[in-house]
Amino acid sequence: MKKIILIFTLLLTMTWIACDNEETDCYDAEMEQNHPGICTQDCPGVCGCDGETYCNECIANSMGISVVSDSPCGN
Repeated sequence: MKKIILIFTLLLTMTWIACDNEETDCYDAEMEQNHPGICTQDCPGVCGCDGETYCNECIANSMGISVVSDSPCGN
């Protein structure tokens, strides 16, 4: 019985870890590294692939995040 509980706990933990990493799967280190680093400060709001709102696409890309919507997240 203890082995079954241990196996179940391990599977549950592995599933939780895998699901927890889904938010960061859209991070692109190469995008961040190759970004020129200069962005305008206009802030219409765009939604990043990580579910966070960024001022504009340039700022999101400078952090290695691609944009999925031209409006703030949740709108």
